[in-house]
Amino acid sequence: MARHELWVELADRPGNLAALAGDLAACGANIVHLDVHPGPGDTVIDRLVVHVPDRRSDELAGVAERCGATLRRLDEAEPPIRPTPPTWPDGRGGPGGPAAMPARRAAPPGHPCGGTPPRRPPMTLERLVALTDGGLVRLRHLSSGDRSSLVAHHQRCSEPTRRHSRFLAPEVLPATGDDRSLVGGDGRRVALAALVGAEIAGVARYDVDDGGALAHLAVVVEDRHQRRGIGALLVGELAVLAANADVRHLRAVGPAGGEGLTRTLRRAGLTFTVRREGTTVVLDCGLPHGLTASA
Repeated sequence: MARHELWVELADRPGNLAALAGDLAACGANIVHLDVHPGPGDTVIDRLVVHVPDRRSDELAGVAERCGATLRRLDEAEPPIRPTPPTWPDGRGGPGGPAAMPARRAAPPGHPCGGTPPRRPPMTLERLVALTDGGLVRLRHLSSGDRSSLVAHHQRCSEPTRRHSRFLAPEVLPATGDDRSLVGGDGRRVALAALVGAEIAGVARYDVDDGGALAHLAVVVEDRHQRRGIGALLVGELAVLAANADVRHLRAVGPAGGEGLTRTLRRAGLTFTVRREGTTVVLDCGLPHGLTASA
């Protein structure tokens, strides 16, 4: 096991420290010490000492990078370093103030640690989002490495959920090593996942039609996580990505008589028309230019 020290400045809001702890747990890190100090403005400064398996140190470094933290490996043979306490811009500090924090990288866009979100590249979205029930999910793109997690998500869904979902069509979960069905490097397929802890709770994707202006939408949320706003979050984010990729319309198909899909699109803030085709309903959504995420 390796021992690491992590310094991070967080906005002083409920859930931010819990989100960081969840990230650390996901990479196998065990928090053995935590100091919380008042920081400048409406922030707190957390110093954490964690133990992590040597083979997973790179994952810990990725967590530090995502939350804008300063990370250093501690040598067990050295005594703890006691830096000189600083004085913050608002006058706090001095002998009773927090220990000096190492130079801090800017937090990545969209992360609870702060930062001003510029437009993101299409395949690098990743951020934590608080749901209306107070829970947290990690919203990010699916990748070819998510195959086993996606299969596990598929197996946790009930039979009616699997039957009605266009996302969980057999061709999306082939038994072969071909990963092209999950994501498309050319941007014609974009797939997102919402994770609770290390498990996928919901997934959504769109596939661009040959003409380029229409994309077919599919979304599914695991039964135990339904009605938490996860589906609306995924659909809303996909709509933003599609609009910024010059897609003008999203089309979703669901079972006739079911209200789940229309409710999800409505909660995502989309306007749509509905028509029935046999045992299915087809929902067409127009996407305006400049659409922005509501989450």
